Amino acid sequence: MPRLPRLLPFVVLAMSGCQGLRGCGSSESAHQVSAASTPDASTPSVAPPPPEARYARNWLVILHSSPTPGEGTEVLEALKKTGLPAEPSRLSSNAFRSLRPCLEVVVAHAFADKAKAEGFQKRLAEAGVGAYVKNAGPLDPDRERKEATCRAEAQAVAARVEAQRLEVAPRLVEVHAGRTFMLLGKAGDNVGLTPVDEGRRLWMAPAEKDPTDQFAQGDTVDLYGAAGRLQSGCAVTGFAWINRGVPHSGYFQREPPSNEPGCGRAWAFAELDCGMTPSDLSFALPVGTKAPVFFTLESPSTEEVADQESELRRSARFATLRSEGSVRAEQVQEKLQEDVRATRYSAREGEHHVVFTVAHFITGEGNSACGSDYNEQLTRAVVRGPGGEQRVLTASDLNGDEVAGVMDLEGDGQVEVLLHASWPAQRVRLIREDGTELAGTAVENCDSGC
Repeated sequence: MPRLPRLLPFVVLAMSGCQGLRGCGSSESAHQVSAASTPDASTPSVAPPPPEARYARNWLVILHSSPTPGEGTEVLEALKKTGLPAEPSRLSSNAFRSLRPCLEVVVAHAFADKAKAEGFQKRLAEAGVGAYVKNAGPLDPDRERKEATCRAEAQAVAARVEAQRLEVAPRLVEVHAGRTFMLLGKAGDNVGLTPVDEGRRLWMAPAEKDPTDQFAQGDTVDLYGAAGRLQSGCAVTGFAWINRGVPHSGYFQREPPSNEPGCGRAWAFAELDCGMTPSDLSFALPVGTKAPVFFTLESPSTEEVADQESELRRSARFATLRSEGSVRAEQVQEKLQEDVRATRYSAREGEHHVVFTVAHFITGEGNSACGSDYNEQLTRAVVRGPGGEQRVLTASDLNGDEVAGVMDLEGDGQVEVLLHASWPAQRVRLIREDGTELAGTAVENCDSGC
């Protein structure tokens, strides 16, 4: 089988949008926002506070939240028709510690008092406008790092779309409503979708043919999991557009229910005739493709663990995370928890194996996304071959906690790693040693709650 082409760099997707509303760079303040969050003009400062400062620690009545800036026009129009004294704003959730990152939230109103926020939300509900209430929490000093992470994920989304244009590329498989689907990698709008489940979380529409023009009914693929082949000769029986995004909680409070999905886009899928379960983590390769070499999970030796842990502890990044964590622990008057663990995946009777060594630095319960806790990890992954040869994987965002499987996809001695994450969104990726993504998907999550 030929070596799969490397992916080209892609333009970073925009992570914020203002659309002429308050916030997001506006100098106007929200109605009834606490004075504690508004800077005193008489107090000298080196730099002015960010525009989001007036919303910090306040209760936000959120109409809409999405990873895609500029959405929510429909609900803003509905808000306007209510005649209620609202002051809509578009805010980046990255600015606040208590909101899930990588979202633009459309706020109807901000209040210092929770009861007043809930009262306003109730008035909106009576007028037929769904909304939910969240406390923004303090401003997050790690905003720049969060935004860099969001930009990186946006790049990954673009890369996934391009990767799926390759006929020989592995394609991830999902189960929806008891049916098995293979992701084709093309996104579309939500026109024509109908709800499949009672909760209106899953939406589908049939497609006459493959929108990517790469598959036809009757084409066959083999399905593989994290440790080997699952099923052979699965046939394509049809095509569909599917939206499985996770809406914000206010979406389910709308009366009457919305006639379109509450989050994300529709993605093109091919339906397969092989039965799978939702818990199966799998991908497809065309029938006739040489099967990958799969690695088996096993315990590393004591000597190997000690050797790799020593290398990890000597890294500059390890020292940086320990220092940052110690400062955060002192601020919250807690002890920094430090833990290092190792796992090993082997093939060919142990001659070829990969060791993942992961360090964790945690305060409290590790609730870093939506709280004041510190929670960082550092992974060192080493490939060892016959004769003692060794090379370090260079994937910069590799998280050893997400490793679900290791394989040699093309039989060339280079390993590929299957990764699965459930927070802050369901995400599956198949990457090369350098982090290049061969296949991937992330279920869009528009709920800013934690």
